[in-house]
Amino acid sequence: MYANPSKAVSITDNAAEHIKTLMRQREKPSVGIKVGIRTRGCSGLSYTIEYAEEIGKFDEVVEDKGVRVLIDPKAVMFLIGTQMD
Repeated sequence: MYANPSKAVSITDNAAEHIKTLMRQREKPSVGIKVGIRTRGCSGLSYTIEYAEEIGKFDEVVEDKGVRVLIDPKAVMFLIGTQMD
């Protein structure tokens, strides 16, 4: 169930721990991870996840459980109400 309607996505404890581990392992400083989408021809869309070095002007920022997830503005409407696990 979606826990907080004021956030575009909800983050489980498991996902937060995994993100924290990834952030610790990265050698370059990052402000969080960024989720986006990419068009995949006839297959529709696929999601992208990468380290974010800065917060974009129009990025949706979700901070929860000690992690920061940025959502590309083009991906927000496809991710509203989802849960990262």
